Amino acid sequence: MKTAITKQPEMKILPFIKKIKNNPWIGVAVSLAIIIPSLYKILDDVTVLRIEYFLLAVSFPIYIKSLKKIFDQILDSSDDLYD
Repeated sequence: MKTAITKQPEMKILPFIKKIKNNPWIGVAVSLAIIIPSLYKILDDVTVLRIEYFLLAVSFPIYIKSLKKIFDQILDSSDDLYD
């Protein structure tokens, strides 16, 4: 019975992963870490089809979505200051 009551160590990782996934600042950092090197490789030779085009197409919407979350939080918190 005691093993059922205590928390499993692997179950503690799930809330931590959810916090990281829902943090918009992590999304901005990760997407910029993918976007900037991809742009350097793409701009080196534009005529060659590379995997970086796909990385750019995936990471740019993540970047925009994360920025939208950050700005929504800023706007929501500024409304609370004036009330």
